Order: sequence, then C-alpha cells, then structure tokens
Amino acid sequence: MAITTKLSTRYWLKTIIMAVVCVVLGLWGIWDYVVAIPQQEEAATRAVVLKAVNGALGTEKGSSLRSDASVLVDLSLEYAARNPVGEPSGDQMDLGNTAGWITSLELFQSALSSGNFELQAQSVTLINDGLNQYGSVTPPSKYDRPMQWAFILCLPFGFYYFWAYGKMSAKAKTYRLDEEALATPEGVWTLEEIVDIDMSRWIAPTGNARETWKASAITNDGQKIVLDDYIFQNMHLIIGSLAHRFYPEQWTPIAKRVKVEEDSSEEQQVEEE
Repeated sequence: MAITTKLSTRYWLKTIIMAVVCVVLGLWGIWDYVVAIPQQEEAATRAVVLKAVNGALGTEKGSSLRSDASVLVDLSLEYAARNPVGEPSGDQMDLGNTAGWITSLELFQSALSSGNFELQAQSVTLINDGLNQYGSVTPPSKYDRPMQWAFILCLPFGFYYFWAYGKMSAKAKTYRLDEEALATPEGVWTLEEIVDIDMSRWIAPTGNARETWKASAITNDGQKIVLDDYIFQNMHLIIGSLAHRFYPEQWTPIAKRVKVEEDSSEEQQVEEE
C-alpha cells in the first residue's frame, strides 16, 4: 500500500495564523495612516478653533481676542476649502461634512465681526455641539505615522505566508512511497536506487529540536533527499519504512527505535559467569 503525505496541522495552522495576523496588522496600519490619524488631526484642529471662537465671543466687539479668533477662522476656511474630508452629510460638526464645517466657520466669522446677538447665539450652539465631540481630542503624536509603517510593513509578510502555505501544500502531495519507488519534489527513485537513509538526527535527544523531525534518504548517486515530518504529516511512515528496510534491528516501520530486551541480555551475562 502506497504511503502519501499531506501538510501537517502544526505547520498549516501556524502559517495561516501568521498570515492572518500580518494582514490584519497591515490593514490596521493603513487604516490608521490614511483615515484615523487625519481624522484625529482634523478633530484636534477644530477643537482649537472652537475654543478660540468661544472665548472671543465673550469679549466686546473689536477686542484683540476677536481679532485673533477671526484670523484663525480665516485660516481654517482656507484649509477646509483646500482639504475637504468628505461629502456633505450629517450635522455641521461631523468630520465628514466639510460643507457644513465651512458654513459654521462663516457663521463664526460674521458673529465675531458684527457682534450680532442672534449670530452669537447660533454660534455658541454650534460650538457647544463641536466641543462635545472634539473638546477632549488631542492631536496625534509626531511618532504616530512612523509607527504605523511598522504595521503596514507586516502586510507583505502576510501575503508571503499565504504563498508559503500554497507552495508547501502542493509540495506535500508529491511525496509517495510504494513497493517500487519513492516520489518526492526532487524526483522519483526506484527502491533499488535508494541505498541508505541517514537517521543520525531523527528523534535525537539533544541538539536543535526542529532538526529531530528530519531524516535523509540517500540515492546511489550520493544525493540526499530530506524527509521532513514536521511539515509533512505521515512522513514518519516513509522514513520508518526505509529505515526498517536498511536497519531492521534498529528501527520499526513507524520510525521508532527497536527496544532492546534488557532481561535477555542480563540472563545471558549470568550464564556466562
């Protein structure tokens, strides 16, 4: 009966988890860089404008506070016109409603310059609404955007892990040992062409644990074919079959060491004495 392999659960599960984690982190970094941080900057800027206008409206017409606030509103109007953050939607204070924010700034400008009580009352209502949303917002740190690159750079690794999963999954389907030949990604060899198997690191008690899942079939032309049971499930059956063929006194067909009967050896030693 032919022995075939498939991708081991320990390998494909770890690979898929790593791929998903890297993709999620990468998309999160892109979202923060492109959407969240600019929105935080806009919200913090609006908070500064709203606080300045709110403080100026409590002073007399022509005061220096009103003049300073008026300049700030002019600058905000210019910036909003050059950098719209969305289509008109929702309340005037919504970040996605650039047209509404511009309308609010124009109202603030009129209230600051005219001192009209009705305009001031309307402005205060809008200011209170805006401060409820943005009053506690702090501007992003100068390190926020550079930090997002650490997450964004995870994205290519996510695609790499998905590629590795596909590649190794296809590779797993090529391993096959039957009564006539051993098929591997490196080629196909008849059992007569397989002259030995290197079991020196297989289930070794010391050294690199990852390497103790491997053995190497040796062909008649000296080529070593690595057989990895960590990545490929059921590879130990191929390894055990070959090892038992060459070293039946040392290895079982499932790649376990043959147990030495200590009792019989002790009896023989007693008889010799």
